[in-house]
Formats: sequence, structure tokens, C-alpha cells
Amino acid sequence: MKNRKMGTILPFVAAVVAGSLTGCGEENYDVTLVVYNWEDYIYEGLDEDGNIIDEDGGVCERFQKYYEEKTGLKVKVDYQCFSTNEIMYSQIKMGGVTADLICPSDYMIQKMANENMLEPFSYDESTKKYADSLSNWATYGSPYIRDKFANEKLENGKSFLSYAVPYFWGTMGFTYRMDSPVADYVNSWECIWDTTNMKQKFTLKDSLRDSYVAAIFHVYKDEIAALDETASDYNDKLTAIFNRCDNDTIAKVEEALKAAKNNAYGFEVDEGKDAIVRGTYAANLAWSGDSVYSMDSAEESDVELGYALPDEGSNIWFDGWCMPKGANKELAEEFINFISNPEIAALSMDAVGYTSAIAGNDIWDLVNEWYASESENAEEVDECDISYFFGDTIEGEAKINIDKDARGRQFDAQYPSVEQINKCCVMKDFGSQTSAVEAMWTRVKNA
Repeated sequence: MKNRKMGTILPFVAAVVAGSLTGCGEENYDVTLVVYNWEDYIYEGLDEDGNIIDEDGGVCERFQKYYEEKTGLKVKVDYQCFSTNEIMYSQIKMGGVTADLICPSDYMIQKMANENMLEPFSYDESTKKYADSLSNWATYGSPYIRDKFANEKLENGKSFLSYAVPYFWGTMGFTYRMDSPVADYVNSWECIWDTTNMKQKFTLKDSLRDSYVAAIFHVYKDEIAALDETASDYNDKLTAIFNRCDNDTIAKVEEALKAAKNNAYGFEVDEGKDAIVRGTYAANLAWSGDSVYSMDSAEESDVELGYALPDEGSNIWFDGWCMPKGANKELAEEFINFISNPEIAALSMDAVGYTSAIAGNDIWDLVNEWYASESENAEEVDECDISYFFGDTIEGEAKINIDKDARGRQFDAQYPSVEQINKCCVMKDFGSQTSAVEAMWTRVKNA
């Protein structure tokens, strides 16, 4: 699960959305689009107190207006939320929710595609491009995200992008208090097992997949350290280790996680991003977007937090739009194409705090608004090249000057370096080993 930036206003948001879409009994709609998304994962047009701040409305309202202007038809966006991949999967599988669009994470996309639960998009495997119905993503989707996940194959030989259009992406590392001694240790996964310096100073994720990742890097630390980082197949070899789930590996991971549990402050999912600002603990295993949220919140309290991506490597993930079987494909692709307009994507990126898979000028302008240094002293700034992400979606190279004292914080959480990216791996579905891994996790939690 990747928790979102505006969780405190969710009940109000839900009420506003429900009222705006269904409150008028006399309103007649020609078509309905059911969107099932993570909590607080889209621009709502509201402030943190739930007050309307945008007369044009949030993304859903804007799409309704756009669609009517384009087609003359009234569309109702029935927007519903889930809190974990597993809850979403269960609801779709059991028919509790009948959706046209869902937004699972990469490993769940793989699972659902392999189980024939998803409709394919209009995507050409040979050219790695979406059809005209998804022209905005084809034009403005990050070339890095496109190439990375186009090369990730499912059991049927097709790529992830045949069944999922990337929405947000990120990594997993540690949010930490920069004035704490833990700052010297969070650049390695080994800090989780450091009983001398880290005892009860950090939290683990109450998430099987993410805690499993940390344990894998610990269990196979020597094998990973022996890999040649300059080799062309380095990431392939690292990814193979990263996704091991044979019985021997599961047993080793269980032992490692039980030890980590005894050393940690505890498990958490959502509350950690606020608790670290209050000083409840010094480090928090976190998704990059949650870390950005924590760092932003901490600045309001004059607390300085950082984000560390462990040197050994980590997970790179994306949440993508998928169409469950029976979805209204034409309408679903129209919605995705609309929100893949960089102007709309920038609204959601600004509101949510996670990094959009869309590039283009509006996103580049937002990045510069947030992070570009105002210093004219060359000794005070670092030039960062993130052209790998933006490619030809903007004119020229995507180079930006970042204040040196701002490094290791929000910008680096959102846009890791090429060297860091090469050490990040995509999660695979556990497949036939799912039950064995889940049973292991239950034993760890109950130990």
C-alpha cells in the first residue's frame, strides 16, 4: 500500500464527491464511469480542511465537463477508494465492486493479468506505443517509465503496459531525522538489524511485500555485494535475487524478519509519516511519496528530515490504471488520456506528493517551481540531470540546479539518480508461492 497525502480529509472528500455526483435526483447521465482508486490519490480541488478552492473542480469534475463538451453526453464518474492492493483485488475478484478502472501496484497488476482478470489496452507490443485513444500518454509519458515497464513481461509474454497505464511511481527507502545519529546508518538495509545503534529507533512497514524486500537485501547481502555493478546485466541479476521466493529463501526471510521485528519500534503503514515529524522515532521505512509528505510537514515544524535510498538497492514501483474484465474500454481510455495531459497530471502530482509518470512542460515547470535554486553561486548548487525521465517531452535537457543543502531530501526522493535507479528492482508476483509467503508473514506478525 502507498498511503496518500490528504488522508485527513478523506471522509469529507468522499461526501463532497458523492454529493456532487449523485446528490441531485433529477440529474440524468448518459453513461457512468466507475473508478476504483487508492485513497487520496487524485486532485480533488479541495484544501487540507476540505474547503473548495477550485471553481473548476477536481479531476473527476473536470473530466465530466470535458467529456460533455467533446461528445454532448453526460458522464457520471462514480469514484470509489480502496486502502490496499489486497482489498482491491478481493473486491474485484468477488464482485463487490464492478469497476471500469482500477489502480493497482505493479506486482498486483501482474497477478491480475496472469489470472485473466484484466482487459488489454490499445497497445502495440512491437513499437511499445499506445494507440491514438491514449495519445497523451504516448506523447508525454516518461520514456524511462515506458521503457522500464514495457520490458517487464507477464506469463502470456506481453508487457505490463498492455494491461496497465503508469500513473505514479517511486522507490522505497528511509525517512529519517537529519539531526539524529541514525543518519549515519540509514544508507544501508543493514541498519534494520543493527542492535547497537538502531534499537527501537525505526519502524518497519506492516506490509508483506515491502518488509520482504528489506529482508532479501539482508539475507543475500554478500551475493548482492559480489555483483558487478558495471555489467550490462547487473540489474537483471539483482532483480532475480530481489524476487526469490523458494522455500529456502522464505525460511531465511522469516528468520531475518523476526529478528528485525525485535529490533524495531514496531510496524506501521500510515501513521509513520506523521509520527516521525513528532519525533516518536528517528527513522521510518517509507515509500518516496510518503517521505516527501513527511519532509514537507516537518518544515512547518522546523524539523529537518531526509530520504535515504539504501546503497545496496531497493524497489522501484508504479501504480497503473487497469481495466477489469467487462470494463467500458472506450470510456476508460478517454479518462486516462484526459488525466495524462501534463496540465492535469501536474494538478494531481502537486496535490498528492507522489511523482507522476507523465513528463512534459507542465511537470517540468512544477519541478522547477519546487526545487530550482535561486543561488547564483556555483559552489552552493549541484547541477542535476534528470533527462532520463523527461527525454524529448520537453525542449532541451532536463537539467536543474539544486541547493547543496537540499540534497538527500524531496528532490532526490522524487527523482533518483541514474546510478540509484540501476540498483532498483521491480517486484514480481509470488505466483504459486503466494500462500507459503503469506503463511510466513503471519508467523512473523504473531511471533
